[in-house]
Order: sequence, then structure tokens, then C-alpha cells
Amino acid sequence: MAAAKHNKEREIRWGLPDVFIGLVISWVAAVVVFVAVVAAVGLDTGGETGTGSYVGRYGLGDALELERSDPALPLWTLPVGQIGLWAGLGLTAVVAAATRGNGLRRDFGWSMRLSDIPVGLAFGVLAQIVVVWLIYAPFQQFFDFDVSEAARQITDRAASPGDIALVMLGVVVGAPIFEELFFRGLTLRAFERKWGATVGVLASSVVFAAVHFQLLQFPALVAFGIIAALLVRRYKRLGPAIWAHVGFNLVAVINLIWLA
Repeated sequence: MAAAKHNKEREIRWGLPDVFIGLVISWVAAVVVFVAVVAAVGLDTGGETGTGSYVGRYGLGDALELERSDPALPLWTLPVGQIGLWAGLGLTAVVAAATRGNGLRRDFGWSMRLSDIPVGLAFGVLAQIVVVWLIYAPFQQFFDFDVSEAARQITDRAASPGDIALVMLGVVVGAPIFEELFFRGLTLRAFERKWGATVGVLASSVVFAAVHFQLLQFPALVAFGIIAALLVRRYKRLGPAIWAHVGFNLVAVINLIWLA
């Protein structure tokens, strides 16, 4: 009787408000952590761009098409700008599931199997190589643009093995874990519970793309978001989507650092 009572699911009380509150908390935390660290070590953020602009461009995305000149800050500030963001995203999902749901595994599919690695990597690599090309190829013969420009501004500064390790840490390790937990865990299911599976997949993908503040990359990010969301729905867990995110980002980093 005690075991049955323990396993009984509670009524889920998290939803879309948690998503939007989590985004706000994450953005604020990213700025606060970054400013605190930069101030503590006495770094100069540059008079024209300022700390907030730097966080916007490298911690949260190329927000509002900020000017391209780089402030004189070391590359290690990039993952620092992400720490608060990841903490906000992750803690929002954890707190929502723990206090108003039934835990990360039941509510958001927080689990992984060994088979998720090849499946997820395959989908992520194909999404980056094939899907992204299909999206932009028809337009590149008429318009001159570089869809990887914002990311290239970061990878071009990775001159040493330590710099490359920092980029890989943030883009290939941190982002897949925390972003998938929030966007394909909490966000996808919040929209699903409100308006159904189709809206859940599409809306969570649009939110995922929008918060990167990358107008040129928006279609590709929406497409990847849809692929990751469909993986979660197909396998009923986040494992394949996390590895798809790893593959998607890894191909981009390899291309920008070693092949471009």
C-alpha cells in the first residue's frame, strides 16, 4: 500500500508561465553572473559595446544586430556568460518538476540509453549538413550572406587548444544538456498540455530559435528544434535529442574551426 501510494502521480501544476519566467530568470542570471565575474577580475569591457552588449552577443546570441567590433575580453568569458543562462534554464525545469510535478524523468523524459548516442548523432549531423543546406541553398544564389557569421566571430578567436576546449565545452556539452532539458523538456510539454502535440512541437521550436536572437539562423534553428522535438516524442525521452544537439553543434564547430 505504501509503495503504491509513493508511486501515485501528483497533479501537474507547471505550465507555460514557468517557461516564460524561466527565460527571464535565465537572461537576468546570465548578465548578473557575467558582470560579477568581469568586475571581480577587473576586465575592461570596452566603452562602446559595454558588458551588456557583450553578454547579448556571446552569452545569449547576436541580440538586436549589435555592432560587430569585439570588446577586448578573453575567450574564457564566453562560457562564463553561459553559466547563469544554463543555471536558470536547468533550475527552472528542476524546480517545476520537483515542486509541481512528478520529477524530471516522468515529466520531461530525463533519461538516456546507449542507443540514443548513434541515433541522436546521426539526426544532428544530417540536420546540420543536409537540412540547413536545403533551407539556405535556394537563397544563396541570389543573396550574399554568411549564415555562420555570428558563430564565426567566436570561433575565429579560438587560437589555442585551450580556447578551442572552451568553445567545445560551451557549444557541444553545456548547450545540449541544459537547452534540451528546458526547451524539449519543459517547453515542449507545456505547449503540448495546453494545445496538443502539433502546436507543442512547432511552438517550442519557435521559442527555442527566437531566444538565440539570430535572425539569419532562425529558420535553421526552428528546423532543428522540430527534429529534436520529434525525437523526444518518438523515443519518449530526452536522450536522442541531447545527442542530436551535440551532433548539430559539433559539425558547426568543426567546420568553423578546422575546415573553414
